[in-house]
Amino acid sequence: FPSANLVYSPSESTKFRTSYSKTTARPSFKEASVAQIYDPLSAFTFIGNLDIKPSYIDNIDVRFEKYGETSDFFAISGFYKFFKDPIELATFPGAPNNFQPRNLGDGKVYGIELEYRKTLEFIHPNFKFRFNGSLIESEQQIGVVELDFREFYKRTGEEISSTRTLQGQSPYLINSGLEYRDNENGNQIGLFYNVQGKTLQVVGLGDTPDIFSDPFHSLIFNLRKTFGAEKNKTVTFKISNLLGDTNESFFSSFNTSNQIFSLRDPGRSFSLGYSLKL
Repeated sequence: FPSANLVYSPSESTKFRTSYSKTTARPSFKEASVAQIYDPLSAFTFIGNLDIKPSYIDNIDVRFEKYGETSDFFAISGFYKFFKDPIELATFPGAPNNFQPRNLGDGKVYGIELEYRKTLEFIHPNFKFRFNGSLIESEQQIGVVELDFREFYKRTGEEISSTRTLQGQSPYLINSGLEYRDNENGNQIGLFYNVQGKTLQVVGLGDTPDIFSDPFHSLIFNLRKTFGAEKNKTVTFKISNLLGDTNESFFSSFNTSNQIFSLRDPGRSFSLGYSLKL
């Protein structure tokens, strides 16, 4: 697959980058098969598709980078991706618990990404803040089969668009963290946050509406202590899902309230570990 990269450095601390590449996403063995896999816990059945085709993606990226003292860093990027035959998970008409991977039409994704790392010296030189966030627009050209189903089953007053969001593509992503690291004394403490926006999880066909996943707000606390004469002993402590959020998906249909498709409450989890290097 072809690729090209161009880097321009107007100074030692700044860089401009631009690139083009062509990539592919091939179906997995499960997707390109006649497999019918039933999950007794969720009552969902995955059905393979021998006619599934690989996806081909054209990627264009532009990026500006600014390097500061120590590990300080700032970057802003713009990206555009064109998908030929993206692989998407869709339901069957009349069978909302049966899923199958399909090529439902061409799509595109574009957006901006911001990356930032900063040493918080006004608090302490060992404190660091990290942030990575993206705003993303996706557009899928609805294929003839899907469009016919949507037109046939549309509700009174509903207008069917020729496009929709790409299955599995979130409209925004946020990853951030606050960390204290003292390598000399073997201390490391961190608080990390992650979330992605409302995402089309399964494409609805026929009388089955689209299924969307709600944002899951993940907040994790990590503590790591290394000690011993040779720094070969480590104690770790971790708390996951500090906010107590739930994983929730719902059916979304025109002019109706959302109905729960699945809900899982992972609760908070605690882990304590000890390691010794000999």
